[in-house]
Amino acid sequence: MGITLAQWLPEYETGDHLVDEQHQSLFSIINSLNNAMLEGQGEALLQKTLESLKDYTTVHFDTEEEFMLRHNYPGYQQHQIKHEALKTQVLEFEHKNYNNLSQLTIEVSHFLTDWLIHHIKDEDRKMIRFCCHGYWFKPHSDSTQSSVTLSSQFEIARWHSKYETGYTLIDDQHKSLFHAINALNTAMLTGRAEELIQRTLKSLRNYTTIHFETEEQFMLHYGYPGYSEHKAKHQRLREQVEQFNQQEKTESSSELSINVSHFLTHWLIDHIKDEDQKMIIFLRQKRQKELIV
Repeated sequence: MGITLAQWLPEYETGDHLVDEQHQSLFSIINSLNNAMLEGQGEALLQKTLESLKDYTTVHFDTEEEFMLRHNYPGYQQHQIKHEALKTQVLEFEHKNYNNLSQLTIEVSHFLTDWLIHHIKDEDRKMIRFCCHGYWFKPHSDSTQSSVTLSSQFEIARWHSKYETGYTLIDDQHKSLFHAINALNTAMLTGRAEELIQRTLKSLRNYTTIHFETEEQFMLHYGYPGYSEHKAKHQRLREQVEQFNQQEKTESSSELSINVSHFLTHWLIDHIKDEDQKMIIFLRQKRQKELIV
């Protein structure tokens, strides 16, 4: 059974949809790492998860810092220092040597969860309130309803319960990809695609690799008969993402963002609804037989 270590709550919403989507993607990455540990896969995924976090936190921090500069936020330097502290900590985790990697996985998961939640609740919400509304502290009449309404207008890939596979590790990884796609789409619609497209593509390339390896390990472990076909579809997406990375050098950011968003949205949703569901039905049956025996 999966555990949600970093639970997203309405109180964490900043009111800026791009920032919120990126935060939720980071929450899902943290939950994926924690559940990989519980599934006995934490050691295999830890290094690549750290690489993905390093890339995605860079994308996210660049987004926030550009936003603060654009609005002449007086707390910019202090906020940026806290960003740099997290970047430094992630790099330190990358270079730590532990005899028991599960210990490092636990440490990384709990540190990131605690840091991210407190940073959002304190620094990010204060920053957004100033930049968007011109005040430092939340008035009593403030409501999150407007941000929720705004969010729904930007969602190109909306997560539904029907996409759930029943495996928390896989579902968290899917959710993270959904949020990353929505963040890229929001950047495009708000005229900020150029600043994010390159690093977002790099992050997607790393994270899809992590996710595919997770699924493929499940399939091999349980002897899934559709393994080769499923893996081939993973490879086609890897190749397409790599093509997008090459096109980034020659195509306009807005055009590339549209192509990436549409392709990933349709591919991801179709893949979850079709291939992943077939795989999960098989894996559930195998697991139930093991429990009976």
